[in-house]
Amino acid sequence: MIKRFTKEVREDTHKVHLLCLLANGFYRNRICSQPDLHAIGLSIIPIHFTKVPAGQVDLLYISNLVKWFVGTFTVNDELSTEKGEPLQSTLERRFAIYAARDDEELVHIFLIILRALQLLCRLVLSLQPIPLKETKAKEKSTSKKQSLSSTSEGQESSGTTPKAVAKKCPCKKAKRDEKSSGSEEDNEESKKTKSAQTERTHKSKLTAGNREQKETRNVDSGLREKDVPVRPKNSRWRRVASKVCYKEESGSDEGSVSDFEISGEESDISDEDFETVSKKRRSSQGAQKSKVMTVKSPKSETSESRLSRNSLGVEPRPHAQRKRNKIISSDEDDGQQMVRKVVGTDQWLEVFLEREDRWVCVDCVHGIVGQPQQCFTYATKPLSYIVGFDNDGSVKDVTQRYDPVWMTMTRKKRVDPEWWEDTLQPYKSPFVDRDKKEETEFQVKLQDQPLPTAIGEYKNHPLYALKRHLLKYQAIYPESAAILGYCRGEAVYSRDCVHTLHSKDTWLKQARVVRIGEVPYKMVKGYSNQARKARLAEPANRDKADLALFGRWQTEEYQPPIAVDGKVPRNEYGNVYLFLPSMLPIGCVQLRLPNLNRLARKLDIDCAQAVTGFDFHGGYSHAVTDGYVVCEEYKEVLIAAWENEQAEIEKKEKEKREKRALGNWKLLTKGLLIRERLKQRYSIKVEPSAPETEKGGGFSSDEEGPSSGTAGGGMEIFWPRNRQAEKQKEKTTRKSKQEKKEEAAQLFPFEKL
Repeated sequence: MIKRFTKEVREDTHKVHLLCLLANGFYRNRICSQPDLHAIGLSIIPIHFTKVPAGQVDLLYISNLVKWFVGTFTVNDELSTEKGEPLQSTLERRFAIYAARDDEELVHIFLIILRALQLLCRLVLSLQPIPLKETKAKEKSTSKKQSLSSTSEGQESSGTTPKAVAKKCPCKKAKRDEKSSGSEEDNEESKKTKSAQTERTHKSKLTAGNREQKETRNVDSGLREKDVPVRPKNSRWRRVASKVCYKEESGSDEGSVSDFEISGEESDISDEDFETVSKKRRSSQGAQKSKVMTVKSPKSETSESRLSRNSLGVEPRPHAQRKRNKIISSDEDDGQQMVRKVVGTDQWLEVFLEREDRWVCVDCVHGIVGQPQQCFTYATKPLSYIVGFDNDGSVKDVTQRYDPVWMTMTRKKRVDPEWWEDTLQPYKSPFVDRDKKEETEFQVKLQDQPLPTAIGEYKNHPLYALKRHLLKYQAIYPESAAILGYCRGEAVYSRDCVHTLHSKDTWLKQARVVRIGEVPYKMVKGYSNQARKARLAEPANRDKADLALFGRWQTEEYQPPIAVDGKVPRNEYGNVYLFLPSMLPIGCVQLRLPNLNRLARKLDIDCAQAVTGFDFHGGYSHAVTDGYVVCEEYKEVLIAAWENEQAEIEKKEKEKREKRALGNWKLLTKGLLIRERLKQRYSIKVEPSAPETEKGGGFSSDEEGPSSGTAGGGMEIFWPRNRQAEKQKEKTTRKSKQEKKEEAAQLFPFEKL
């Protein structure tokens, strides 16, 4: 998913960048069509160029005009451009000084001059958008640099081999100075002086006996180095030998002896002194390496090294030097090729010659007329889109005229052709015949090119094909098709001989049926649910090709059936296949009315669904229907009945809505009446007395709720007004009876006894 998302983002970025470059081309083309600039350009053109009418302009006229322009206008990189200045003002100033800042302005000026002469011209731009696919040039360059650095480090580390050291180890200035000073003396005297110098430097640490042993050891080692190189066996010798530089500065044996003597002298130094000496030697080598690396080019380095060696009287080693130069130059050249991108001339012009009825390319920067291959040579690589902008603002893709690898490489680097064609559709030229002729010229030019030499270039090639690149549903017809050539032993066929095959059901969707008695042209393995179930049922036929494919030449147009006695002809599924309007049965019509089958069933009229396609979802293929197919004689009856039914349905819906509205109003009215009745019954405006409020009964006011007293005392107030009055009467009667009983008890105290 991440890769897919990245691919979509890069494709969208490519499209947006391409549209921005197109907009820039429109702007530049519109500026070059301004009448003011045309007037300025016409004022500087020689008179004999203006006397030729536009219809009489030929190739010679354009060539002479280009020669005059190249000799008149110059390119000056030092010309300044004011910030925010429009392009029109800049071009006006350039006309005044007969100079341009760069090739782009030079092309604009010449385009203005051509349009001032009333010539039909195109501003041709080679658009360079962001690549559609990521290039791996950076990765390659980094990997190459890493490999080269690793090899150089390996060569430096392997200092024990004389050849590797001879390649990488630089010459030591101390040794050169000592050799140049002692070159006039004999070898023996030079050995003695060198040994004496080394003895003085290490006088405090070496004894006299060691000096004699050192001299004898130096002589013996020099003789051994002359005759046969003997590998030292001592551990210290091995440690020293790994740091010895066996660089041969001369072809003589004396130099090698002296070099080895110095290294032998250092072998008897103590470990601490040897470390200091080796550090000095490494620092001198590093300084000389840095000098060598700071040289600008390998050629200058080789010349300087030759001069220094010749001045020292040393013969150079051509083989080693050549190899070293090759390594350095390959390292630098590869880096430059990967990093540096050559920028060429990405704008030129095209002029339409009415006498010859064709477009001619004009490169005023290099003075080229009528040579599209030269324009391709000077353009920035790789080419992707070459677009021409006409005088009226129309756009034409002319990549095929200039790009020789259009059919093999360039087409793969471009965006989807349908999207690109839809993008340029609003800017199509009104001259249709001229565009058709130009397209024919492109096709003729492509056909004249030789056959590709690589097998990979034939894949998706617009003109040629190989059998190995055919897809599952493709085949070459006829079988005896002409062979255009061979590529590595494989026959090359024309792309016109490659046809797409389909099964019977697929041909039926295109309103075509396979003729009776036709043999399948190709058998392939089907992928439908039925085919998969059959293969699972019989494992032996798992790899069997069970889907028959037929070519268009094996099919004929679908003949729709005829309706008889008011019956619609159906397929085996009880429907009518109507993939195309021509598949409608004769004597039937298609009615796109909902629920028509229910009405037709009531009227006892035959009606069938119209299947217009299939939709694949949920793991299965589902039919897509669009209306119903009925006999033509029942069309008016069904339409009238459907309209009456719709009117009845609408009437019922209206009555239903009215009934529901009346019911809602009735409910609302009843609710309001109940509310008023409850208001009259429960709203009490009599204020209770103070003792009653202290006991907790009653409301404190009309608006306040019940007090926080006991529930028993407050419940009395919730009763309706008539019941409250009855309760009050009952209380008074009960009180009077109680009082009477108390009075009787006081009067007759002995009555209970």
